[in-house]
Amino acid sequence: MTTFINIHTLISHPSSMMNRDDSGLQKTAVFGGSVRSRISSQCLKRAIRQSDIYTKAVEEKSIRTNKFDELLQLCIREMPDVDSKLIEDVLLNLGSKVKNEKDKETGEVNRLFDAVQPYAIGSIREAVNMVQAGTELKTLKKTVSVPTYDVALSGRMDASCPERNVEAAMSVAHSLTTHSADIEVDWFTACDDLAEQGSGHIGTTEFSSGVFYRYASINVDLLAENVKATAEDVAPIVNTMVRCFTQVSPSAKQKVFAAHNQADFVLVTKSNQPLSLANAFRKPIENTGEVMEKSIESLIKHYEKIVDAYEIDSEAKGLDLTESAESEQVAWVNKLSDIQF
Repeated sequence: MTTFINIHTLISHPSSMMNRDDSGLQKTAVFGGSVRSRISSQCLKRAIRQSDIYTKAVEEKSIRTNKFDELLQLCIREMPDVDSKLIEDVLLNLGSKVKNEKDKETGEVNRLFDAVQPYAIGSIREAVNMVQAGTELKTLKKTVSVPTYDVALSGRMDASCPERNVEAAMSVAHSLTTHSADIEVDWFTACDDLAEQGSGHIGTTEFSSGVFYRYASINVDLLAENVKATAEDVAPIVNTMVRCFTQVSPSAKQKVFAAHNQADFVLVTKSNQPLSLANAFRKPIENTGEVMEKSIESLIKHYEKIVDAYEIDSEAKGLDLTESAESEQVAWVNKLSDIQF
């Protein structure tokens, strides 16, 4: 039976704009007939992958790029004991096609992979060792290595080598406010210190505030399969992801909004299926001073109803900083580190 760890958090952000659309506007979504502020799953996953919490927990992160020459220079610095021409030959034969692109302004020619893909210094070093041991360069296109944890969690699609494809072990939802969102506009000025009056620039930016529901589900068995390990072996990274979803926020506009907040409520469940609780907020919570407490109440009630109605075998642990939550189906803890399965 497949084991899923479902992560549910409620995190309150004051004025912020951590995720924008292609027009530079606050990302939103209509849910339950009302407009909600939104943070995309891609935005949140990148923030987690770049965070100190995640970096300290893993041996290596992938390098996602299409820049051949920059990756080559990085590999040369990381592998000073290996001939640079050999490293270059390995990169040229790993699978992704390489094309030349000329900068129209400078005339400089750069080499680019045909797509942004995740690379890992460890895997490249492994390929170098294989060639040094006698493997032909052309066979590297079919070489499959154990992926880094971020690739094992988020997946990979490599059209040049389908054998390298990795099915994502983690599903992440777009974060939505539990209540209707009021998108506001901030008029800002950049003052010219040497001007007698007026400003050097006037602009606008959207922002909003609210309680966001974050949800992710990790297929523990698939994660273990992806990294060629056991479920017990991947438990530390699963616990790290729980911590990341409660403490990490995107970095956009943080220098001007400083919305550095951590979750007020965490519910982590272990069951035999993914289980989103987003429908607890289909009817928007009234946006008052108790919006967090009411959101917690709605989330717990929805969890209990779903588990009872569908007779789901689910084990739940929760952390509630508001001290307002009540449920006999949840084992309450006082520290996040106590939420482990």
